Amino acid sequence: MTRLRTLVLIGILCLASGFSLLWLGSAPAFAQDEPSGGDYVGANECADCHRDIARRHDDSRHVLTLDDDEDAILADFAQGEDVRQVQLPGADAARAFDADDIAYVVGTGKYVQRYLYEVGRNDYRVLPAEWDVVAQAWRPLTLADAWEDPAYDWEQSCAYCHVTGFDLERERWEDDGVQCESCHGPGEAHVELASDAGRRASEEELAEVRAAINPALDPQTCGQCHSRGVSPDGRPYPVGYFPGGDLSGSFTLVGLDQADHWWVSGHARQMNMQYNEWVASDHARSLGNLLESEGADDTCLTCHSADSSYVARLTAEVEAGDRESAAPPPVTLESAQYGITCSSCHFPHVESELPANLMQEPYALCVSCHSNPEVAPGIHHPAQEMWEGLPVIDGIIPEAGVHFIAEDGPTCTTCHAAAVPVDAGMRDSHALAPLLPGVVVSEPMLQDNCSGCHEEVASPELMQALIDDIQSNTQLRIDAARAAITDSTPEWVSQALDFVEGDGSLGIHNYTYSDAVLDAVYAELNLFPAEGG
Repeated sequence: MTRLRTLVLIGILCLASGFSLLWLGSAPAFAQDEPSGGDYVGANECADCHRDIARRHDDSRHVLTLDDDEDAILADFAQGEDVRQVQLPGADAARAFDADDIAYVVGTGKYVQRYLYEVGRNDYRVLPAEWDVVAQAWRPLTLADAWEDPAYDWEQSCAYCHVTGFDLERERWEDDGVQCESCHGPGEAHVELASDAGRRASEEELAEVRAAINPALDPQTCGQCHSRGVSPDGRPYPVGYFPGGDLSGSFTLVGLDQADHWWVSGHARQMNMQYNEWVASDHARSLGNLLESEGADDTCLTCHSADSSYVARLTAEVEAGDRESAAPPPVTLESAQYGITCSSCHFPHVESELPANLMQEPYALCVSCHSNPEVAPGIHHPAQEMWEGLPVIDGIIPEAGVHFIAEDGPTCTTCHAAAVPVDAGMRDSHALAPLLPGVVVSEPMLQDNCSGCHEEVASPELMQALIDDIQSNTQLRIDAARAAITDSTPEWVSQALDFVEGDGSLGIHNYTYSDAVLDAVYAELNLFPAEGG
């Protein structure tokens, strides 16, 4: 539960434009004005200039959040007749709805699909049964006691996160699905400036064109839909939010004390809570923690700042000749705005076979930061070195971790992005905290990260006791060694202790290696008990 503690109020400086970034309450609030991008122009207008990106986006799951193509229906109507019963408007009795009744398909088809019925002109209602894609079966969709209840009203209860440019007052939208302007904001001003600049735009004109559209680095952009909460008027989506604005002004995230939304482990127990989990994670505090550090340096932003990584990508594109105009200035500690956010790991415009539009293969992505960097002084986040058993301290022979060398053994995501049951199947958690064996004692619906492989060796209670013993013993040894250090102690001793402690797992990532490092330290400090003592 330590990852779910309330975020401390931290004031930090932002981009040169002068607005400030605050960590408030239980969610980071990025205080800035709503964009003045004008009206929505539609995805087709965006595609006129951004053809390659539009082509890739057309094949993405974001587009499939709402689809009126009957070929997108995955459900089998030869089964589930008893589950699909509904009395449609004007009908005398209930019957099983079929494919001809479906006006829209809702959902990407990865886990479930839901379906809309047109109850009136441009007025839709969610049908009361959904198709479980994983189980290949129908199941009831019980949002309320009666199908006529407002909970099934598509526009009032669901539409915002499945369309682009949603107008609540008119109950209309610009585009089906999550299109460009859902993340980048209304594009009218951007399009007009680009049109005025023409094909031979100057450096100043290019800068103005690009400044007129939101780059979508702000985690709130994703959080507007990948979260659970309530708007001031009681709707489950942020009424009035635009990318670049302050999400907290139009949306209140579900509290950590709401047990129907959280497992006791601190993992979400409902769908679409990635942002809720991220807010409570250490990643959300990465930039604030860096700026509080006395040893902070601009080079640290490589891992601690999403906008620094973004600028680095743009610079690489300029140097490769793939982007017009000069490279943007590097991000500094004074100008950095975002920490480790959604865009640090995910990039919707990537065309690859990687899951969830990840920047890299998951393990490579994690160790790109969770490893001891050459640019940082001393020992810093050496998780990869500990996990793989790589040399760090001169004179101490490294030992590869048993989990690392095991065939089909666990990786970072096995434990830190564990699959957790939610209200409609299983989802990969973004809490980034392992599900420890002790959790299943009080939450039998959860599967911890250890029992899947070790259940024949020990019970969850015994495995949790082993973990607790390893971590407490490791910390005690570290504390005892630090207390014994004097001015004459060799420098490598402190480095060795920093290595074990900086890994973050207190022996769990690689007990053999961490134990060997501490043994070397104890030998140097004469901390081992004398024989017979």
